[in-house]
Amino acid sequence: MSRKLAFFLTGVLFLALAAGASAQYNPNGEALPPGAQEQEVFWFNGDTQAWESIGSGGAAQLARSWNSGPTFGNCNKAYWDITFTSHASVAQWLDWTLQTTRKDWRIRKPGQYASDSIDFSIASNNAVLVSFDGFDDLQYLNPDAPEDTTNYIETYYGVGNSFDAANANGWVRAADLNEATYTFPNTDDLHHGMQFKFWQKINVVESNSSSEYENVGTVRLALTNLKYWIDGQTGGYLPNQTGLGQPPTEPYVPPTI
Repeated sequence: MSRKLAFFLTGVLFLALAAGASAQYNPNGEALPPGAQEQEVFWFNGDTQAWESIGSGGAAQLARSWNSGPTFGNCNKAYWDITFTSHASVAQWLDWTLQTTRKDWRIRKPGQYASDSIDFSIASNNAVLVSFDGFDDLQYLNPDAPEDTTNYIETYYGVGNSFDAANANGWVRAADLNEATYTFPNTDDLHHGMQFKFWQKINVVESNSSSEYENVGTVRLALTNLKYWIDGQTGGYLPNQTGLGQPPTEPYVPPTI
């Protein structure tokens, strides 16, 4: 990754209570103990300031709960020490907003032009991996391009709260985005939401024909801590929470494009 691109992207973008030792940490989640029985869950509604039942066994519940590990004793000894373990597996969530998914230009004369392109916000409770695919210069759409003319418009991206800030941070050629990935690190700022403004710069030259030019790219935001009990396609619970077996031992690898 070039230093310039790295600088650009940098500018962008278990609770366990137990008397004994806890289980070995697995970032993908921990299997339910044998015989675990699901329990009703209550949720405090901040809008109504009241507790509400959200049920038991519902696929759309925001939280689910199981009890396990029955024990007993019968003796004349002086006292009993009973270990009680509470364990919470918190899934990673991601909230994002993109104000625009299309940028249109109408250009009368050759020249270099720049404009606010994307207002982007992101919030998550763990690191988020960003990857790009298909970004390039705007390409001439007419299949019959005359010889010796330029059939593309140079396209660049920059980041900053203002044009001056983006211009000072520097511009990255669109295609170079495809060669890099960036991770929004797990920080308190990310938990509460971060905002970025992307600017686009184009260079229209005399040899660009009067025509239509376009590029379609893809940005992927990928979780870095997907729990094994979450359906990666829907974001909901997998159907059988008690029969999943042991969680995978390999660390989860977020998918890039």
